[in-house]
Amino acid sequence: MNKYIFLVIIIIHIYIQITSNIYANFMHYDENNRLFEFAARINIDLTDTLDNKEKNLNDSSNYIPLEQFMYADTRLASLNGELPYKNTSIRPLPATIVGLSYTGLFLGQHFIQNSTIWKDKGCFQIIEDGKYALYVDKPGHIWGSYFVSYLGRDAFVVSGINWELSNILGAGLGLAYTTYIEILDGFGINWGFSPSDFYADVGGAVFFLAQHYITFLQNFTPKACYYPANWYGELRRTGSETFNDDYSSQTFWLSINVHNLLPKDLKSYWPSWLELSIGYTARNLCDPMNYQCDPSRGRMFYDENGNPMVFGSPRFIIALDYNLVKLLPDGGSFWNWMKQTLNFWKFPSPAIEIGEEVRFFLLYPFTINIGNIRF
Repeated sequence: MNKYIFLVIIIIHIYIQITSNIYANFMHYDENNRLFEFAARINIDLTDTLDNKEKNLNDSSNYIPLEQFMYADTRLASLNGELPYKNTSIRPLPATIVGLSYTGLFLGQHFIQNSTIWKDKGCFQIIEDGKYALYVDKPGHIWGSYFVSYLGRDAFVVSGINWELSNILGAGLGLAYTTYIEILDGFGINWGFSPSDFYADVGGAVFFLAQHYITFLQNFTPKACYYPANWYGELRRTGSETFNDDYSSQTFWLSINVHNLLPKDLKSYWPSWLELSIGYTARNLCDPMNYQCDPSRGRMFYDENGNPMVFGSPRFIIALDYNLVKLLPDGGSFWNWMKQTLNFWKFPSPAIEIGEEVRFFLLYPFTINIGNIRF
């Protein structure tokens, strides 16, 4: 998979959203100014007219009801601050910006990978990568497909696609893009199409779409975090070239909205912004065939034929988590969308890590030493 693709997607998507928002605000401002200028010439007060116009723009016949634009117990945010359309009404300029930007992103990424990791091609091959990262990459594929689906949905919404279709197309885009990556990997002589990676990609897109139709699932949010392992006394994965394949530094989570799941009479005892997360990672990964691999990094894991596969230390984590949408103050439409997007990332918090030993952290994954006590 492209080593920088998710970072690039985020940057491009933010650009799309900002540009579309500026366009929407400009057109709204320009139209109102022209109306006032015309009204001044013929001595007509348009204040009431514009008030009625604003009411019409937010009329339920043009937009989905507010209660449908929710994620669990929080309102979703759109960049222009409006509710999504109930019926598709394409916004030409934002739709053009979205289309050209994503096309350019796709072509640019394809060109880069075609001249690097896909440069040496062969016959299509299926290779199950199995334990090479102790399965940390599998929740990574789930999260990646889910997150691309989310970005795609918001891009379709800002383009004027109706709410339901935006969710369907967003999930389709997430799955289509990650499937394209897997297929091209299958033609690389140093790679291969991994069925388990593909299943994880499908799982991420399906879960995203399922949340739209089964709102109970919105109480469970996939999250990811990346902090270089050497920042907290661990070792980065031997052989990794960039952050994207440094699985020793990655942790993937499922965050649970406890407050929304509690019975009504117990909700007051649990802060609405405080959640619980269950995470998985594998520290100190290294290939036993790599001369730089230090066997003391972890225990050996073997493939189905009994051959040495990988050294590493798999760990499960139970952590407190923050719902940034609830914790951070509301602001402008872009800020509200940004904190909503940041809520798919896990930030340091108190946690219990369960591996070869059980450890408590005040700010997982970082350690804090107080005298002889380490948290």
